[in-house]
Order: sequence, then C-alpha cells, then structure tokens
Amino acid sequence: KISVVIPVYNQERFIKEAIESVLNQKDGAWELIVVNDGSTDQSGEILKGFSSQIVLIEQPNQGVASARNNGIKASSGELIAFLDGDDRYLEGHLAKISNFAQAYPQAILFYGDAWVIDEEGRALWVQRSERKANLSKLILENFIITSTVVARRKLFEAGEWFEDFHPAEDWDLWLRAFRKGEFIHYPWIGVEYRKHSQSAIKSKLVLAEDMSKKVLERALEREKEIKEKLKYRAYASIYYQSAVRFLSAQEPKEARKRIVLALRY
Repeated sequence: KISVVIPVYNQERFIKEAIESVLNQKDGAWELIVVNDGSTDQSGEILKGFSSQIVLIEQPNQGVASARNNGIKASSGELIAFLDGDDRYLEGHLAKISNFAQAYPQAILFYGDAWVIDEEGRALWVQRSERKANLSKLILENFIITSTVVARRKLFEAGEWFEDFHPAEDWDLWLRAFRKGEFIHYPWIGVEYRKHSQSAIKSKLVLAEDMSKKVLERALEREKEIKEKLKYRAYASIYYQSAVRFLSAQEPKEARKRIVLALRY
C-alpha cells in the first residue's frame, strides 16, 4: 500500500489537479493524505469538496516540513509518496512504483525523472536525475525531485524526518537517508513538476541560498571522510545554482556576485 502525502499552502489554482491526478490512479492499493497548512486562500474550501475521498488534516501554518511529517504520521502505507500541491501524477504511476518497489526490497527510497510543465500545464522539457545515486553527487547537487520520491516507512521509523530548512528540507532528508539504505532510480516518467512564477525557491532567493548552505554544513560534518574532497566544489555549486535563480528573477547584479563566489570556491 502506498500513502500519498500532499502538503498544501495557498495552492487554490493547482490543488484540484494534484488531487485528481492521484484519484485517477488505477490499480494498486493507495490512500491520499492532504495536509492543509493554514492556507488563507480558497484551498481549504476546495479540499472540503474531496473530503469523502481523502484523509484531510487541518493545521495552523507550520511550514512544509511539519505538514509532510504530520501526513506521514497519519498514514498507513508501507510506501510513502510525496506530491507537492502544484504537481501531478501521470496515469498508472502508483501501480508501477508499487510493483517496482517489490523487486528492490533493499531500497529505502525511489526517485525518477519528471516532465517540467508551466502554469497552464503545458510540457516544457524532461528534468533528468542521476541514474546511479551516490553520496558525493548528492552533496554536490540535489538532483532528486521531491514529487518523484517514494520512500519506505522504515526510514521514518528509524527517526529520519523532514526538518525546518525550507526550501532545502527535502535535500537535507535525502542526505541523511542515504546511509539508511539504497536509492533506486525508476525508469519511467510518472510525475509532472510545475515551474511557475510563484514557486517558493524564486520568491525567497536569499533564504534558499542560506538554507542550502546550512544543509551542506550539516552534511559535511556528518561525512568527514569526504569533507575535504568535496567542500569547495559543493559551495561553488550552491553559489552557481543561486546565480541561475537570480538571473531567472532578472537580478543580474546579485547573480554576478554569486558567479564570483562560485569561481573563488
């Protein structure tokens, strides 16, 4: 059984599509848990319209890490899937991942590629992730798209939860989870990942950079045997990615500062 957890904060434009993409999944056993994280728009009213088909949790605004954790605690599946409130599953995805997971009992986490879509749901390109996950690659870049992830319950039973490093809380968890079991890339595209002007990582660029550095510092302290080998390249990667985000936000001066820092590292 798969438990799908959707955290929702002010996603009135997209949440109906996200929920319906789960409800339209055929075959396989699954449940859908939606956590309304104190939305102030019409998201709450939209969610009430699905109350007979989902497990709905209402909470005051505590952030996406708390919302996902509370969704996991309310779940009953052996596999936990994460879908953001503006993304969508493609047809048959959950049945495929259920069968796939049975073939890899040693794996703690599964992830895949995703179609990137725009605000209107039009396909833009395929975002590829690393076929063979290793810790060094994951420290240098978070190549795992959260909405593609399905994790085994035992990861959370071992005490690994999302922590409040938004918008890098997912990267932080993957880095901690890597020592708990194998990460397996699945070979189909089952998710549509939405890029739009309201995405959190664009609206809080400095916060994204600062949180990424905090997550990296934690990881390097845990992984002392590879710290010296990767430290400078990892900081360069953070500043490079930050520069790209500032360029996308039409902030060339801020982008230039990050490029200089990336080159220094």
